[in-house]
Amino acid sequence: MNTVLETKDLNKWYPLGRDKRVNVLKNIDLVINRGEFVSVMGPSGSGKSTLLYTISGMDRVSSGSVRFNGREINKLPEKELSRLRLKEMGFIFQQIHLLKNLSLLDNIMLSAYLNRGRSRSEINRRARRLMELTGIAPLARNSTDQASGGQLQRVGICRGLINEPAVLFGDEPTGALDSQSALEILDIIKEVHSSGTSVVLVTHDTGVAARSERVLYMLDGRITAEKTLGTFSGGKGEARTRQESLNDWLANLSRSRNEGPVCV
Repeated sequence: MNTVLETKDLNKWYPLGRDKRVNVLKNIDLVINRGEFVSVMGPSGSGKSTLLYTISGMDRVSSGSVRFNGREINKLPEKELSRLRLKEMGFIFQQIHLLKNLSLLDNIMLSAYLNRGRSRSEINRRARRLMELTGIAPLARNSTDQASGGQLQRVGICRGLINEPAVLFGDEPTGALDSQSALEILDIIKEVHSSGTSVVLVTHDTGVAARSERVLYMLDGRITAEKTLGTFSGGKGEARTRQESLNDWLANLSRSRNEGPVCV
C-alpha cells in the first residue's frame, strides 16, 4: 500500500512572550497510507486539530517534515501550497462556512472553478452527481438558510470532494449534528472511503472513530498509542462491538496514564 502522507519529527510551537513558547506538537512520526481511514482521538488540548492543520498544510510546522504524495509541503511557497490543497485535499469541518450569496450548488462548484481543471459543464455534472449521492439534489438552488444542519454538512462533503482529493480531512464533522444526521454523514464518509479516498478525521466520538480502520490517540502533543480496527463492513452490530472495544481501549489508556507508560 502506497504512502499518501508522512511526517517525521514534526513539531509545532507558538511564541509565548519574548523568551518562551508553547509546544503543541512534539516529535510526531506518522504514516497515512493511500486509501486508509484514520481517526485521531484524545482529550481537549492534546493537539488533535493542530495536527490536522499542519499535515494538511493549513498551518506551517515549526520543525520536521510533512510529505504529501512525495512532496515536502513545508518547503512549498504559499501559492503553490494553496494550489496543492485545492487540487489534492478535501476538508469538512464541524461548522460549515458557506457563502450566503451563493446557492448550495454554486457553493459546491466554487473550488472546482478555482481549480480550473474541468469545463463548466463537467463541474456542474460532478456537483449534481455528488448532491445526488448525498441525498440533497432537490436543494441545488436553495440558499444556505433554506437547509438544515445535516443538509449543510452534506454540502460541505460535496464541496470537499468536488476536486476528487487524495485525502479528505475532517475536524469533528458530526459534532454539531443530531444522532440520526451524524449516522447519515458517517455512511457517506464510509462510501467516500470505499471508493479509494484516504480519510483522516479528528473526533471525540467513539461512535465515529469505531468506523475507521485505525485510531491514533494523542496526549500532550504526542501520539502515545494507536489501535487497529480493520475494515468496517457497515453492520449495526459490528459498529456496536467496535465501539465497545474502543471504549475499553480508551479506558485502559486512562488507567495506564496513572500507572506507567502506555504499551499498545
